[in-house]
Amino acid sequence: MKFEKKYDVIVAGGGPAGVAAAIASARNGARTLLVERDGYLGGMATGASIPAFCTYTDGVETIIRGIGLEILEELKQHSWKSPFYDRKPGRLEEYDWLPIDSESLKLILDRLVTASGCDILFHTVLIDCNVENHKVKELLVHNKSGLQYLSASCVVDCTGDADLSAMAGCEMEYGDENDQVQGGTLCFKVANFDTDRFLEYAEKTGENGNLMKAVERAKENGDFPAGEVKVAGISLPARGMASFNFGHVFDWNPINGESITKAEIESRQKLPMLMNFIRSYVPGAEQAVLALSGPNIGVRESRRLRGRYILTGEDYMRRADFEDSIAYYSYPIDIHASNGADAEAAETGYQKNRYAPGESYGIPFRCLLPQTIDNLLVAGRTVSCDRMMQASLRVMPACFAMGQAAGTAAAMAAEQGICMSELDTDALRMRLFRQGAYLKGMKQEMSKM
Repeated sequence: MKFEKKYDVIVAGGGPAGVAAAIASARNGARTLLVERDGYLGGMATGASIPAFCTYTDGVETIIRGIGLEILEELKQHSWKSPFYDRKPGRLEEYDWLPIDSESLKLILDRLVTASGCDILFHTVLIDCNVENHKVKELLVHNKSGLQYLSASCVVDCTGDADLSAMAGCEMEYGDENDQVQGGTLCFKVANFDTDRFLEYAEKTGENGNLMKAVERAKENGDFPAGEVKVAGISLPARGMASFNFGHVFDWNPINGESITKAEIESRQKLPMLMNFIRSYVPGAEQAVLALSGPNIGVRESRRLRGRYILTGEDYMRRADFEDSIAYYSYPIDIHASNGADAEAAETGYQKNRYAPGESYGIPFRCLLPQTIDNLLVAGRTVSCDRMMQASLRVMPACFAMGQAAGTAAAMAAEQGICMSELDTDALRMRLFRQGAYLKGMKQEMSKM
């Protein structure tokens, strides 16, 4: 069955990278379609119930701008202003670690994507693609209308696992040298949470964002869940509610159907044990009840593209910049354990390095470019990089920035009728800058933030 409507750009995947890519593409004049397997947008922010966005700043200024910042500003207007957030040390003008109200975010993303002029297909699963002469000619998808073929001049892979790129035959890497990936986490929300009591506790102990002291007390008493790393993130998305990034599933493969099924089951089976810890050691949670989990397990790592340039841990250490940098970021290298033995030995999950305030690295456009497919771009945590660098750029703010660059580039390439690798990166950078992106070396028209 052929899908009659023709597009300039198709974006596969509606997480942070995909949303930004779709909006950017449509705003730049391309007829754009966003294909998403779930019934809502947001990816890890909504589908995995991640409690908070990671940092938007380098500790001195906001470096994730453009569409990503637009979304954050909207979320701030519609979400509960948590007093807990105000008490976090080191925050910069409310742009780091903002709690995510996932229901508000769903509405915001629906509105922004549709307002851009982009079409959306929800509940649509990517099945396969046809490649001819080094170009993706058609995508085969399935939804309630049955099997459909979709075609566009340019396609952007924002699936989170580089599914489209793998189907197209792009060279990929996976995990570490032993094919192991970071543990997955089924985040969850609790209700009947005494917000005021917890805020008093947080004020006295400095327990801000990660329940380290509570974990230590449980460990001393032999009550901490066995095999868990010392990571128990918390945010307050609403009065009477708390969100947790807590609990790991190890020795799994997030691109294997059987493995991810077992991981989802295992992670849910752990919830009663995690809830018992929370009720026993987190003041304010004594009467808390589980309100929501997932609904999808959070994936930190899977495939990585092997593209025109591989961004490395060495690039991170030298604060590398590039002539074709399309985004900048500064998040620490944060690799969670891959197996239970490493989890027992790890203190916080292998946070290896962090920058001084004001430092960042560039993400070159070449990291979004496959080596063999001329009309495909990749954005999000699957761009071309090594495992160490992926542990920094995998988080959602960076994905917004990479997605905006990919969507803008795809629209430009479709308009000009050229291959992605033929795109003038100086022109791309200038357009990104004019549309609000942060790019070093270009004069920024900064509003007060």
